[in-house]
Amino acid sequence: MADAKFSFSPTELQGIPAAEVGRVPAFDFDERGRGAFRLVDGALVERTGAEAVKQWFDLMLRQLPDAIPVYRTDASTALGVDRTLLQTRAPLGFITAEIERQVRETAAFNPAVRTVDSFVFTRLRRGLQVEFRALLRTGEQTEVTTYVGQ
Repeated sequence: MADAKFSFSPTELQGIPAAEVGRVPAFDFDERGRGAFRLVDGALVERTGAEAVKQWFDLMLRQLPDAIPVYRTDASTALGVDRTLLQTRAPLGFITAEIERQVRETAAFNPAVRTVDSFVFTRLRRGLQVEFRALLRTGEQTEVTTYVGQ
């Protein structure tokens, strides 16, 4: 891929504890899927550790693979979830299995995450609510709930 912004693959990442993820500005989505930075008294709210990892998943799973240049890698695995599956007439079991695979591949890019498991899919409107547990390298775990829609 010629336009890759990151020249690494998930297998080259070194694991780090969630506490070392650093600070990220809190970014929340409303029920319509519109996002905004969270402000309190005009100052950005920050997230660290497991909460930063949870937010990372929420943002990555809203991305289409290879759609945004800054998230492109030269690996064969791309970050994000292909929501065009939801527009097909494929069986729901196939769609959920494919989304689970893409979530697992995306998780491999986060050095604080050891593994993801306990997937639950709920059909909502024209998309799916995806819930899973992310086990971090520190032994912590965090529950992630994200809407994957068209």
